[in-house]
Amino acid sequence: MDFRKVQVTGGNSFVVSLPKSWVKEVGLRPKDAVAVITQPDDSLLIVPRRDLRQVSKPEAAIDVVSGMDRDGVLRHYISHYLTGYDVVRVNLGKADAAFRGAIRDGIRRKLVGVEIIEESPTALLTQCLSGYADLPLKKAVERMGIIASGMVSDSVAALRSDESGFAKEVIDRDDEVDRFYHFILRQLNIAIRDRSVIQEMGLGSARDCLGYRLVAKSVERVGDHAVQIASQAEALNSLPESSLKRIKDLAELSRKVFEGSVTALLRLDPKFAEEAIGKAGEVSRIEEKLSGEMLAARMNGAQVGSVRLVLESIRRIAEYGADISETALDLMVREP
Repeated sequence: MDFRKVQVTGGNSFVVSLPKSWVKEVGLRPKDAVAVITQPDDSLLIVPRRDLRQVSKPEAAIDVVSGMDRDGVLRHYISHYLTGYDVVRVNLGKADAAFRGAIRDGIRRKLVGVEIIEESPTALLTQCLSGYADLPLKKAVERMGIIASGMVSDSVAALRSDESGFAKEVIDRDDEVDRFYHFILRQLNIAIRDRSVIQEMGLGSARDCLGYRLVAKSVERVGDHAVQIASQAEALNSLPESSLKRIKDLAELSRKVFEGSVTALLRLDPKFAEEAIGKAGEVSRIEEKLSGEMLAARMNGAQVGSVRLVLESIRRIAEYGADISETALDLMVREP
C-alpha cells in the first residue's frame, strides 16, 4: 500500500500525485485523461480512459486439433466468450463442412450477440457485437426469468396427453435461457476485470457482481428443472386426473415463488422476497406429503421414477426461487 500526501494548488484544488510505476505500466502520458470514480465505500477508483475507437478489440484463436469433437470446440469457444473476448477465430484445420456448420449453428444457438463475420473452409471469424449498452444486465436477468417461468408453465401443461407438444417447446427454449445465462456471465466477468463499467451496467459495486452471478445460475437451473418435468410428461399422462391436478397445483405454486423472487430482485423489495421464501417452505412441505401419498399408491416402476423426478424438480424450482430472494435481501443491505 502506497500512502501519498494531499496537496493544495491554486488555493482550492486538492492534488495527489500518481505512482510513477503505475503510470508507466498503464502507458499514461502527459495530458492523458483518467476517470475518477467514487465508490460506495467513499474510496476513489482511478481508471485510464483511452479513446475506445483507437483500442483494438480483444482477440483470441482456437485451434481445432485431432480428436476434438464439436462439443469440445463449443466449450472452448464459450470459455473465450465468457472471459470477454470480442473477436475469436476458430481454426478448423481439416474439419469438413458438416463439422463447420455444427460449430456455426452451436455458437448462434448458445450465445447472444455473436456474428460470423468471415467464413472459409478452414476457419470461422466471429465477433460479439452486443454489450451492456445494448442489453442492460438487469433487463437480461428479467428476460431470462420470464423465459424460465414460461417454461415451467408449459412443462406443467405438458402433463396432459392432448398437450404433448408443449414438452418439445420447453426443451427447445432451454437454449434461450442458456444464451442469456452466458451473456450475463460475460458481462459480469468484464465488470470484475474493469470496475469502471460496474455503474454503467446499473450495479452498485463489485459485490453486486457475485450476487447476480448466483441469481443467473439459479434461473438457469430453473430452466433445467422445467425441462426435467417436461421430459417426464408422457410417463405421467396415465396417472389419474386427480393426481395430475395436485402435481400441477404444486408446480404453479412453485412457479409463483420463482416469479416473485425475480420481482423481489429487480425491485429490491423485501416484502416480495420474504413472501417468496415463506412460500418456498410451503412448497417443500406439500411436496414431502404428496410424494409419500403418491408413492404409496399402486404405480408401475416407470411411473414411480417419473413422479419422484417431477416432484423433486418442482421443489427445487421453489428452492432456487428462495435462493434468489435471499440474494435480493443481501443486495438491499448497504456496505459498511
